[in-house]
Amino acid sequence: MRRKEIQITLEPLTTQNSDRWDTLILQCSGSTAFQSLAWRDALDSAFKQLTPAYLLVKEQDTGIGGLPAFVFQPMPGIKLWHSLPWNLCGGMHLIDSVQVNRVELMAAIETYLETASTENGWCERRWTFSPQHSTTYGDMFSEMGYERTEHFTHLLQTNGDVGSLWHAYNKRVRGAVRKAEKSGVLVTDTESEAELAVFYEMYLNTVRRLGGTPKPLSLMRALMQRNLAKLAVATYDGTIIAGLLYLHFNRTVTLWCEASVPAFLQYRPNNAIFHYIITWACEAGYDWMDFGASPPENKGLIAHKEQYRAKRCNFCHYTKVVSPLKRAFWAQSEGILRKIYTWMQ
Repeated sequence: MRRKEIQITLEPLTTQNSDRWDTLILQCSGSTAFQSLAWRDALDSAFKQLTPAYLLVKEQDTGIGGLPAFVFQPMPGIKLWHSLPWNLCGGMHLIDSVQVNRVELMAAIETYLETASTENGWCERRWTFSPQHSTTYGDMFSEMGYERTEHFTHLLQTNGDVGSLWHAYNKRVRGAVRKAEKSGVLVTDTESEAELAVFYEMYLNTVRRLGGTPKPLSLMRALMQRNLAKLAVATYDGTIIAGLLYLHFNRTVTLWCEASVPAFLQYRPNNAIFHYIITWACEAGYDWMDFGASPPENKGLIAHKEQYRAKRCNFCHYTKVVSPLKRAFWAQSEGILRKIYTWMQ
């Protein structure tokens, strides 16, 4: 008996078929907010330089997964294909029950993208893989000439048991949460536009102090309106002194944009917010808390995350330069453009 040949096709995601996306992605256990349709739509709306290049993966006529990606065009003539921007994990996501050779399928997708690179003038392709996918596909991409860059995030398995997690915290964290409570710090979620504006001003000051690049207010607002994001704020004597915008999707809660007022840190509002969100994640039935990637040199931030018993998990991005001249020009211009963008925010 001859083996039945399975036909895999790639179909660009459009307004006509986008209603299928989340239905498929929610069946992929490793998917997070960054693979959701709401994330795609929010970035598409907030950044004129980003164009969605999402693909549905189909077996014959049945959707079995998807590939989220954007084409980044920071200036005329420069186009970079990223899955996903900002070193957030993209990659191919397939329904857990699908039985296909995933490495062979990824190789076929890469062949598809090589042709698309030529046709569309992309000067770079970059994949950023989750810890699991970094292991699955890493060797293949290295063999195909991609340059590997190491990163890491911190993950906490919630298990729905707030009490066990509380006792597993470092005692300094428990002490800090108790101090916040005794000091009168109150943590709540808010949907208030006025409180979002207060948080955003605090966030801009925090990013400026730390030397980062801020995300736009319109992006945060869109994510909250689509119920992909929640904003937790800590108040002291009626004043917002800290906040954290966190994302929730499928089985994972992701801590994303954090801000605080240095003058009030003695009341430990950040510890109170972390514990509040972890408690919410457990009660809402989420399996994982992602504390986000950390700069390797920021030992204090890394230690802070690990005090909650979050474990370091490595992930990688793989980059192939298609047009060295264009990519070099963008590398020279990137720093200046980031400074201009930060000033505009």
